[in-house]
Amino acid sequence: MAECPEAGQLKSLEAGALSDDIAERLLVHTESCVLCREMLARLQRGNLDGRILRRAVREAATGVADAAPVRSPGVTKSDWDIPDYECLHLCGEGAFGSVWAVRDRVGVFRALKVIDLSRLPKDALQCRELTALESFCRQVQPHPNLIRVYHVGVIGDKLYYTMDLADDASTRKPIRGAVSERYRPLTLRGVMQGAPISPDTAIEVVLRLLRGLSHLHRVGLAHRDIKPANIVFVNRQPTLSDIGMITAQTTTPSHVGTPEYMPPDGLMDLTSDTFALGRVLYELMVGEDVSAFPKIPKHVADASDAWDMARIGWVIEQACAPNARDRFGNADHLREAIESGRLWSYDALFAELNAVRSARAQRRTSSASAILVAALNTLPWLLAFVLLLVLVMRLT
Repeated sequence: MAECPEAGQLKSLEAGALSDDIAERLLVHTESCVLCREMLARLQRGNLDGRILRRAVREAATGVADAAPVRSPGVTKSDWDIPDYECLHLCGEGAFGSVWAVRDRVGVFRALKVIDLSRLPKDALQCRELTALESFCRQVQPHPNLIRVYHVGVIGDKLYYTMDLADDASTRKPIRGAVSERYRPLTLRGVMQGAPISPDTAIEVVLRLLRGLSHLHRVGLAHRDIKPANIVFVNRQPTLSDIGMITAQTTTPSHVGTPEYMPPDGLMDLTSDTFALGRVLYELMVGEDVSAFPKIPKHVADASDAWDMARIGWVIEQACAPNARDRFGNADHLREAIESGRLWSYDALFAELNAVRSARAQRRTSSASAILVAALNTLPWLLAFVLLLVLVMRLT
């Protein structure tokens, strides 16, 4: 590759979004091009795109996949009766159902959740999860940081639906060829086990989740159960999952959700989601000991030179305010507040890259022009020499 790649290509290279052959050519080029090598290094220092997610997984403790195997309260492999899906492995269970790794007729791996309607109270036959599914599938546009639902069905007294299958917690990679018997979904809770991750990584992960959450909030839907265990990695992207409690926002206090991630006033509106993600951001940076919440410890604040950590601390405190009127109204508001604490921008970085490239191209043009002028100046003497040589040859 003779010419330098565009800035967008370097960004895609760092995000892991290019095919292997193109990525290999770009890497070979960066080895011989000082400018591109330096720019790629600066992008890496900025935790741009996919690198932050690979780093989050790499920083995590191992051993999540060694948990005791789960047991399904209802459906088992022996009585599997859901058509078109091959039952592979049980991933987890809840009070009224279970989640399985399955393979469809064309060989694509999915997660399939089964709800046993016979276990629901008789006055709750209008399954809340089905209502959430209807709202989610009809109103919310697909987004890389929101779990995607592919198929919804009912067979007998079972409601089931298929979703993206999370990455494997033991290998830390997406599922490609087979699902191991030791498979467990890689969740943010698993990433957090053992030690906190760097502030830069934590902030960028939460920003991605906020971009997905904004697709819910823009149509007036609240997730209501955001917590690390309900955030999975799909193709190394942090993804909001467990959509069973999604509902239109309400100002009526509710006890539905996980207490540690619910606001004190009990209002499960859009601000309850921003409260939960503010709490998640704090835990990612500080670890599971949140006794000082929401104050950011000094060793955490000193660990970033890409963010104004005093500003980030204020954002977390505001997001987790006791009263809804003091919290951020939706995901977009919280995301903009976090972004305001960034000490550098990608636009400025790429503008610098383009300026350096333009200067280099101008120098090349100037050099080429100088060579051309010199050649034109010597042309008359060259022609005179050729004519003289021809004349001498004729005389002799």
